[in-house]
Amino acid sequence: MRRWFLIAAVVVLAACATKKGEQVFLDEVGTQSKEQIMARGDALAAKKKWEQARKYYTFLSDTFPNDLLGRKAALKVADSFFAIGDTEGLTEAQLRYKDFSNRFPSDPNRAYALLMLAKCSMKQAKGPLRDLTPVHEATDSLKQLLQLFPTSGYANEASVFLSKCLENLAQHEFLVASYYANVERWVGAKQRLDYLFENYPDTATAKAAKPLMQKVEAHLRGSAAPTPTSTPTSQTPGQH
Repeated sequence: MRRWFLIAAVVVLAACATKKGEQVFLDEVGTQSKEQIMARGDALAAKKKWEQARKYYTFLSDTFPNDLLGRKAALKVADSFFAIGDTEGLTEAQLRYKDFSNRFPSDPNRAYALLMLAKCSMKQAKGPLRDLTPVHEATDSLKQLLQLFPTSGYANEASVFLSKCLENLAQHEFLVASYYANVERWVGAKQRLDYLFENYPDTATAKAAKPLMQKVEAHLRGSAAPTPTSTPTSQTPGQH
């Protein structure tokens, strides 16, 4: 009985400490301007104190959701999750960047949100022979960024990043085509190579795949050639 009493007492004290901490935080931000609150969050983020920094960013984004500074704070909340880098952090960051992009389609910071959304996706990619969903998602985000914000300060980085994503997708097709060729499934190999050349023609992988296509086509031509048969002669048995 005494044990349960002690546990309950600890829970109550913890709750009181949490409420006291929240009140201290609210008292602090209540005396500061939006700019000062943002600066406080930035100072903590510079020290990689992500959870503490996130409190200030979250307060700004929740209190001033349609204010320019509030929107920037919303992105910094996402940044704080991205900086952690684990699966949970990346998932949360991805949701927040996507939410920002959808809620504020004309915001100039949407280009940044789309770029970071692509980075979240690619950090979850497992390689060219695994599930390519994250790579396709990243590619879509980057194409959207370049289409909507071609003069953005993030456009050059997005273009380079997109090239890497396309190489990844092209490499997948090349590796599968190579496997089919190794087991002499020439039709399957050609289908994969055709898809590669059609969808990723400007990649280095497409250039490297040309010799394989020549090999595959040669085998297909060989298998399609008629089988030679002996030609009967006019000579009858017994003639010389």
